[in-house]
This record gives sequence, structure tokens and C-alpha cells, in this order.
Amino acid sequence: MLLGEGHCFRDQVLEACPTLTKGNDGAKHTTVESSSLETIRHMVASGLGISILPLSAVDSHHYAPGVIEVRPLTPPVPFRTVAIAWRASFPRPKAIEILADSIRLCSVAKPPAAS
Repeated sequence: MLLGEGHCFRDQVLEACPTLTKGNDGAKHTTVESSSLETIRHMVASGLGISILPLSAVDSHHYAPGVIEVRPLTPPVPFRTVAIAWRASFPRPKAIEILADSIRLCSVAKPPAAS
């Protein structure tokens, strides 16, 4: 299950897993698409298939224990770089600073070191 065309996360998944839609033998795999990660997570929980999701989207506290299994990918693990953006004239720079500090404290996996 993938996000629909035009979603950057879909493109990143297909880049990391090029045989996802076509096997090594060139045979096309059936792919179910959705417009939201939430819907894909519910479809996985319902037993309709498997998917690759951002770790932040697989929070399984919405489901009974054992409903969704989560496995980390093996190296090289794909990663995303994100940034905080705000209007240059935003009147509360201290709020931005507090938000940035809070984000830095989050336990999020770091991208692999460049070799």
C-alpha cells in the first residue's frame, strides 16, 4: 500500500524499494493507493496488506497489542530531512526558539553519517 502519485513520501519509498511495484522478473505487483498515511495504517491494521510508513505514522496505541507489527528497515536506512519554516516578520521569535528546542529534544533517529 502506497500513498498516491504526487506524494513525496511515495516517491521516497519507491526510490528506496525499486522492486515494490515490479518484481525482479518485471511482473507488475498489485498496489493499493490511498491519499493519507492514516488510511494506510488502518488498512494495514485491518489485514488488507503491508506498507512502509514513517515511524511517526505507525504509532500503534490506536490498536490492541499485536494488531500491527513494526520492523525497522535494514541499512542503508532511508531518511528525510525536515526544517522549520516561518514568516520572516513573525512577531514571536521566542515561540520559534522554544519550538525548535522542543523538536531537538525529541527522540528521532538521526540520518546516517556521510562516508
